[in-house]
Amino acid sequence: MMIGALVLAAGLGRRMGGSKLDMLLDGQPVLAHVLQRLAVAGLPVLVVTGGHGEKVRKVVGALPVAHAADHALGLAASIRSGIAAVPSEWDGLLVALGDMPFVRAETYAMLAAALAAGAGAVVPVQGGQWGNPAGFSRRHFAALSGLAGDTGARALLRPVGARALLRPVGARALLRPICAMEIRVDDAGIHRDIDVATDLPKAAGE
Repeated sequence: MMIGALVLAAGLGRRMGGSKLDMLLDGQPVLAHVLQRLAVAGLPVLVVTGGHGEKVRKVVGALPVAHAADHALGLAASIRSGIAAVPSEWDGLLVALGDMPFVRAETYAMLAAALAAGAGAVVPVQGGQWGNPAGFSRRHFAALSGLAGDTGARALLRPVGARALLRPVGARALLRPICAMEIRVDDAGIHRDIDVATDLPKAAGE
């Protein structure tokens, strides 16, 4: 089975005050760290661009991209644009975030392996808390396309054994949460993103 990574890189970076994915972290753009670790994990990628498309494309280089023309509507718009452009040969994907450069390659590989082994959805867990990226088999791509507003992919998930109650997701109809396999990882990077300018000095050199 082929598992890929949908890399969300379409945000406007409002809290950063502008483009953040091309800002340098240990001498490389933030997004470059994410792409390199996905490459080490052996995953093909599709990068979703939006608010700072030209700057992101310079970092992405020759890798495939999908442009979310309606990216300003929220995170879900980027996910929908990405799902619409996913290669037909992908059997599943990780919804990777371009502003999370600390997730280890091993974590990406473990999540992808669980999907390839037949899991319908996966989520990494460290310190008892869910992190990113979440992963989905192709049978759940339609649910990802049903997200709306600033709702992320993890909103679709519930732990194994939890009651599958219908709930609103974004501004659209009620969706039934998807049972997620929890993958325990020794990786605090699943909880860390680059959100504001002070995150970069604190992160540099780690």
